[in-house]
Parts: sequence; structure tokens; C-alpha cells
Amino acid sequence: MGRVLALLLGAGIASLGTSALAQPNACTLEEAAGFTEPSTVAEVAAREPGIVAKVLVEDGDQVKSGQILAELDKRLAQAELDAARARAQSDGQMAVAQAKLDQAKRRMDEIAKLQTSRAVRPLELMTTQAELAIAEAEFQSAQDARRVATIDADVARAKLDLLEVRAPFDGVVKEVHRKVSELVGMGGDARVVTMFELDPLYVDFFVPVGCVGNATSKGSRLSVHLARLDQTLEAVVRTLDPSIDAPTGMRRITLEIANPDYALLSGERLTLNLPIGVLER
Repeated sequence: MGRVLALLLGAGIASLGTSALAQPNACTLEEAAGFTEPSTVAEVAAREPGIVAKVLVEDGDQVKSGQILAELDKRLAQAELDAARARAQSDGQMAVAQAKLDQAKRRMDEIAKLQTSRAVRPLELMTTQAELAIAEAEFQSAQDARRVATIDADVARAKLDLLEVRAPFDGVVKEVHRKVSELVGMGGDARVVTMFELDPLYVDFFVPVGCVGNATSKGSRLSVHLARLDQTLEAVVRTLDPSIDAPTGMRRITLEIANPDYALLSGERLTLNLPIGVLER
């Protein structure tokens, strides 16, 4: 009796093992559900600490890459830029240095003529040569000062640009975090705007591994159903998880959906019929 029971138990375990091994290859669901997500979420921060002077967008606004979303107080930076530009464009120092150099050159030419007739004293020659060298150095210093002022103006312009908070991509303003007159940065929260990139949208589906056919690969086109509009959409496989979740036997597949007119929202419920069938190109 014990031997018969053991044989029956062994057969049952073998049968269960065979069933368990076969299970991962079976497609046990008819459909999988997922929710759309932005392809990029950006916390757009101020690049310099300061006081918010302007907020140019509101929640839900569509913006273009590079568009100004907000500005910090620019008055001090603008004054520094104006001063640097004035120094760079000033001609007074250059004109004085040029006049001194021209005078020193003329004096040197006169001394050179007198030297040929030995009508100049050595001390006078040395003094004239020194004056010419000083004039040349002052002229070079004036040129250097203008170049430095030009660089200062470029730096001031760059600092001024840092006070503008710009959109890093085409997208939608999810939330504005700051109001006019509020302080940003200074060791605290520098966020000004949260942005969503909604074209394209991504959606993750978790499906039994047996529902993913061998024809499914990165770039494959699939059909998904949008519940809100009762509409069928085309999606492209962006990634296929190379691993299987051991406890559930599920595999993650990420799809990409074009959304150029922003008709689809983040959080839309989509369904994917199983097993997965690849659309014809």
C-alpha cells in the first residue's frame, strides 16, 4: 500500500512539474492594460539664485524649446552689462594713448635726424627712447583694457541670460512652482516649472512571457486601444525587458505612441490584445 501511494505521489509531482514548466509558455491573458506617461519629465530650475520678476506661463500651457518660462530680477545684471559695454566702446583711453604714442614717435624721428649730425646729447637720446617705450606700453595697455572690457561684457551678457528660465524641449507646463517676488535658489528649492514632454508618450505593459511572440522586437508596430475615446492607435515597441519577473512570470514591454497635437493625455488607459500580434509594415 505504501509503495502504491508513493508511486501515485511521484506521478502527481511529475505531472505538476510538467505543468509548471509549460505554464510560462502559455498566454494566460486576453489583454493587458497600461497607462500613458510623458516621455520626459523635467523639473526646470533657475540656474542662478534670485528673486522671481516675471512668470510667463501657466499650468497647461504648451511651450516650445528655448521659450522663456520665467525671469529673475535682472536689474543688477543689466547694469553690469551696460557698464561693461560702455567700457568696451569707450574711445577716450585709446585716443589719449594713441596721441602720446604719435608724439613720442615724432620726437624720436627728430632725435634720429639730429643724431646723424651728432647734434644730440646721449642723455637726450636715452630720454626720448624711454618716452617712446612708455608710450608704446601705454597704447598696448589701452588695447588690453578694451579687450578685457569686451570680455567683461560677454560675461555680463551670459550672467544676464542665466536669469532666464527656458523650456528644455517642446512640451506642456505641468505645474508652476513660483510666483513673482519669491526667492529661488540660495541653498533652497530652485525649481520654477515642471514640464512634460508628451510627444511621444510611453506606456508600459506587463504581459505573460508566453504572450510575446518571437516576431515582436524593438521597432515592431502594435495596435492598442484607447478607452477614453474608444479608438485604436498605432504604437511602436520601444523596449522589451530582457528578463522575466520570476514570481509573476511577466515581462515588461514599453511602447511609444506619437502625439504631435497633444490630443492624448498623460495617464490615458490603454489596452493591448494578447497574444501580441505585429502589424504589417
